[in-house]
Amino acid sequence: MLGMVRWEALLVAFAGIVLGTAIALATLVPMMRGLTGAGPYIPPLLYGSFAAGALVLGLAATSLPARAVLRRR
Repeated sequence: MLGMVRWEALLVAFAGIVLGTAIALATLVPMMRGLTGAGPYIPPLLYGSFAAGALVLGLAATSLPARAVLRRR
């Protein structure tokens, strides 16, 4: 049961990261190209740390309450 909750949390967090990245790029790329003529630079380590943080928060926000509910049974 808890495994299903974790997979669902990973799926939702991954979808949020992908959609958030797409929306950010859809607004940043035209703005930066218009202002500077170049695309935005996103440091890979910084992006990875934000993505990892979102995954950890997503897993913690679902796993901890689910575990608490399953213990009460």
